[in-house]
Amino acid sequence: MIKSRVILLILLATVVISWQYAPSVNPQRRDSGIFAYTGKVIHDGGLPYVDAWDNKLPGVFYIDAVAFWLFGVNLWALWIMEMLFIAFAALLMFWLITQITVSQDRRLPWLGSLLLLMLVRHPALVSNTNFTEPYALLFQMIVWAAGYTFLQKPTTRAGFVIGFASGVALLIKQTTVGAAFALIPAIWISRHPVWHDARRWRYLASMIAGGLSCLGLAALFLAAQGILDDALKASFLEAGSFHDWVGQGTPWIGVTIFHSLIALSFVLAYGPLLLFWGAGMRWAIQQTRQTIASPHADHRDRHTTTRATLALWAMGAFVINLVLANITDRAYEHYYIPLIPSIVILVVFGLLPILLRNEDQSTLPFSWFNLNFSLRALRPLRLKKWSWRYLIALLILIPLGSSLARFWLADWQLFGPAQTDEIAAYVAEHTAPDDLVWVWGANTLVNFQSGRDSPTPYTYAYPLIVPGDLSEKRIAEVIADLNAKPPVMIVDSTVSDGDRVPPLDADRRAAWWASGGRRDVANLDPIYEYVAARCVLADEIGQVAIYHCGE
Repeated sequence: MIKSRVILLILLATVVISWQYAPSVNPQRRDSGIFAYTGKVIHDGGLPYVDAWDNKLPGVFYIDAVAFWLFGVNLWALWIMEMLFIAFAALLMFWLITQITVSQDRRLPWLGSLLLLMLVRHPALVSNTNFTEPYALLFQMIVWAAGYTFLQKPTTRAGFVIGFASGVALLIKQTTVGAAFALIPAIWISRHPVWHDARRWRYLASMIAGGLSCLGLAALFLAAQGILDDALKASFLEAGSFHDWVGQGTPWIGVTIFHSLIALSFVLAYGPLLLFWGAGMRWAIQQTRQTIASPHADHRDRHTTTRATLALWAMGAFVINLVLANITDRAYEHYYIPLIPSIVILVVFGLLPILLRNEDQSTLPFSWFNLNFSLRALRPLRLKKWSWRYLIALLILIPLGSSLARFWLADWQLFGPAQTDEIAAYVAEHTAPDDLVWVWGANTLVNFQSGRDSPTPYTYAYPLIVPGDLSEKRIAEVIADLNAKPPVMIVDSTVSDGDRVPPLDADRRAAWWASGGRRDVANLDPIYEYVAARCVLADEIGQVAIYHCGE
């Protein structure tokens, strides 16, 4: 059990390190706005995919809805919810490292939990709250904690928890399942006693049953609401079609892995720890080789065996999650958050050989893959001190630096009201609470922050622009929705949103095309014609055009 003092300190550390993303400091951005509006629709009695469409799996929408039920419909509710998920993930990391290291160094559990917090709030990995990956991180850590318990004392209950938690993580973010796929190969390669257990097939069945139970319950829940087919099509088929269109084809997996390894976010977040997690990988390989070469592998101490398997498991999970992270080759920073648990575990295993070295050695062999060299003038005690100093510096300087930068950008308004988007404030001021407002582009946060509902489930334009019959059908649905429930205002944020969605106004569209906007979109003429016939361009705020309709 974790002591209450530890729980309070980790909660406090989570609050402190997360305040740089508090709504009073950090403005809401596009993805968060889409998820939040869909969560609000669910909170108000609507359904995802039917009343608010998105191509993500349903987990994040219902997490946001629960946050609104618990804390009210506001940005602070999302921040509190994500902070709690992260804090519990850090507590599980503390527990796991405590089990791994026993009493070898009481600082290591703190290092593991604080390192997780630092990385999940690292400015190179996340720029906003309410992303899918931090929510999934908690269930990734449940998999790791249950996996360690299973390796130490295998039971069908632990196997079921591993499968079920993996299923929940999948329902939040598809690319977070590396640990689930890497566990069995790690057990087999490391010759863990579980592999020779007479009940091994029963354990495997319990893991599969756990995963299928989670996915089955989710399918039954969605089917009972009549949206299972919509969810599957949106989350898998249509998400794939959109990513193919954005990337103009499916990239080769080798290219995506290479792009991940050189991605600035990956390099800045994990590069400073490379020496440690790289040493952890080497340690895992060394322990596995010793296991395979040992004629008495089945009679080793259970804790030692489990530790070797866990290190190999972390290495395998890192590789799988790295492959999955950037499969669309878009390399967004938050794609690399699922790597955090395996990185932290490998860092701990990379530190252990340094901490356990005899202090009177005069030569310290230090291995880096196949490169061996000696630091003859550096005693192990000095290396221990400098390793700790370096890691502590990272744990302090990175959160402190990013926090101060964000506080400065927020004019040091740390405890005031949530920052409101300028366009959302305009909409709220110039419309009534019951008025309908449609956003053309990808800025659904306008609907959420202004409290104005969209007249159509397609609250952003991405599901309408990919060429094909489906987009034509949806465009017809949008026109029918706009005729049935006319909006009083249309917000065109396309110019500021990027090069994917053409502006509504012909002159703005021509200029947008001239600047590199994409022409290979579906036939959007019905939407252009509706706006031209029913609305007038009334205002412009920056690059955003505001249309008043029906006057």
